[in-house]
Order: sequence, then C-alpha cells, then structure tokens
Amino acid sequence: MSPDITKKIEAFDTLPNDSVGADPVAAAVLNISLRTLRRNDPVRSIKLSARRIGRRVGDIRSLLQGEPAAAA
Repeated sequence: MSPDITKKIEAFDTLPNDSVGADPVAAAVLNISLRTLRRNDPVRSIKLSARRIGRRVGDIRSLLQGEPAAAA
C-alpha cells in the first residue's frame, strides 16, 4: 500500500459524508481488493473524470455500520 493511500485512510474519519474518496482508498477502508470493489460494487460509484471513479464517504460509512447500500 502506498504512503499516500495510508495517509488518506488515516484521515478518513475526519472527512465529511459528502466527500468522495478514490477507489483504492475505499477498497482499503472496506478491507477488500480493488478488483472486488469494482466487480461487486457494494457502494455506488461516482465518476470523477474519464479515468477515475470514487465512492461517497457517507455511503462507505453506512456500509461499514451494516446499513444496506443505497440503490443506484
């Protein structure tokens, strides 16, 4: 895991629910691989640019608390 992702994981608790985290950070927080995150899509994805996808921090927190994922 890169030092950049490690810093972002450490700062995850301070982020507002409406912020968007990149997929590598979301996968690390959910303790799943990036490939599993993209295939199973447990949290609704948000297209950030032509080549980047992210996930809402609030949606990740809800999933971690056991709440069902929001419908896409």
